[in-house]
Amino acid sequence: MRFSVGHRLVVLSVLFGLLLGGAWSAFSEAPDDTPDGVEGRTAEDWATLIDYTWGPGMPAAEQVEFFDDVIDRFDSGYGAFHNLEVDLEAIKEHYRPEILEGVSRGRFAAILNHVSLALKDCHTYVIDREVNWQTSARPGVPLFVISAWSDFSRFGASLTVLPDNSLLVFRALPGQKLGLEPGDIVLGYDGVPWSQLYPQLLEAELPIQLNWVCGSTDESMHHCLMMSAGLNWHLFDTIDVLKYGAGETIHLSTAPLQNQYGRIFGNEQLPVPGVPMPDYSASDFVSWGIVEGKNIGYIYVASWDPDPDYRIREQFYEAVRALMYENDTAGLIIDFRLNTGGAALEPGNGFSLLFDSDSFTLGYDLRVPGSDDHYQMDPDPIRTPWLLKIRGDPASFYDKPIAVLIGPGTVSAGDVHAHRLLSHPMAKAFGKPSNGGFTINDNPDLGPRWWVARANGCAYTVDGHKYLAHTAVPVDVEVWLTTDDVAQGRDSVVEAAVEWIMRPSPRRPSGRRSP
Repeated sequence: MRFSVGHRLVVLSVLFGLLLGGAWSAFSEAPDDTPDGVEGRTAEDWATLIDYTWGPGMPAAEQVEFFDDVIDRFDSGYGAFHNLEVDLEAIKEHYRPEILEGVSRGRFAAILNHVSLALKDCHTYVIDREVNWQTSARPGVPLFVISAWSDFSRFGASLTVLPDNSLLVFRALPGQKLGLEPGDIVLGYDGVPWSQLYPQLLEAELPIQLNWVCGSTDESMHHCLMMSAGLNWHLFDTIDVLKYGAGETIHLSTAPLQNQYGRIFGNEQLPVPGVPMPDYSASDFVSWGIVEGKNIGYIYVASWDPDPDYRIREQFYEAVRALMYENDTAGLIIDFRLNTGGAALEPGNGFSLLFDSDSFTLGYDLRVPGSDDHYQMDPDPIRTPWLLKIRGDPASFYDKPIAVLIGPGTVSAGDVHAHRLLSHPMAKAFGKPSNGGFTINDNPDLGPRWWVARANGCAYTVDGHKYLAHTAVPVDVEVWLTTDDVAQGRDSVVEAAVEWIMRPSPRRPSGRRSP
């Protein structure tokens, strides 16, 4: 990839800031021009650019000591080795000789980013605050941005994944700088499909700017990395777009995106007539209503955060109560396609209205600290099966169909409470399998420069004590947004759920499938 003069000026401005901050030395030399496109850039090209951007790192002896500490903390305290193939010793042997020679700050951050990424858990990451979070992803800066279900403002449009691994624009800001509109298809950059580009970026081991979380299964990780395409425009000169209805691919300069502003999120949901959508930017996470023209109740729950200021527990209870008793609905749609997780108790009172009997569903175990056995776990003294028991109310039961909408953005407590709700005999899951983030984490203190999260515990099914790390809540009907529906403003997942509810005597398959 050959940077334009404007791109080089951005890089030089970043470097001049580092120079003034005392971070520059003769360690780095300006990178030479290299071939166009990620495919033309060698590992040496990337390494030179990474070194040049962030300058030298800690002394080699300190880097090795820190690296060994990180590996040891994962080896002795990571609680999600279940359903995962990873060899920490091999990872250590791979990187340690390089670190012994001394690496730049950017390279060291990248190594730790990719070590944590290998553990494939939404609650596990190692972050150099300055490299990974405080560096602006501007043209020429070698940051790989991983962001799926959060802020897409730098791109001005939100993308989701189609079956052919192209990317559907399902929402765009008015006046988006490239003229993207719902129904357009993003194919890739510089003539190469994004599904081929992102593995190359992973292989090049750029430092990662993680915006919220990644995936916890192979499927949700792929979905997350695909959705991240738009936020990596700074690495390329042109973007390849198939315009809806035109039947032709156009190649647009990414330069206008340097002036892209606005507020737009990656929740893979379209507005439902009659139902207000939560305002995430205002910390509004629960909303409900009646689907226009249908006697079907609809509840969005975008978080289970226990912060009392959000009133999620009370609002969810009120939504269920109103749609059960004040409106006598023919069915419910409960939408968790974006759910950022939270706490165990938040849906309790609402679930009690829906269920008429008690049910033990899930519990948590914690990794035994310091054990040589990666699978040695002890019961979590807080998140017990009793805490997570569904406490049904014999005087209240929703005996009508409940469509539960989930997807890869159903994360952590989102996974957990979707799993619990789907034990209801009238419930059925629509969408895509969930994120698979059935873990909890601690935050080892490695100093002010670093932010570390480590999954130290894992949910399990009470029936059979099956650990759920790196598994997803499955769906009964796999359906997702489609190009034509998005262009017409229709939510394909909602339409499938409505159609099921409106059928005469819809029935839930007997027995709940375990993930």
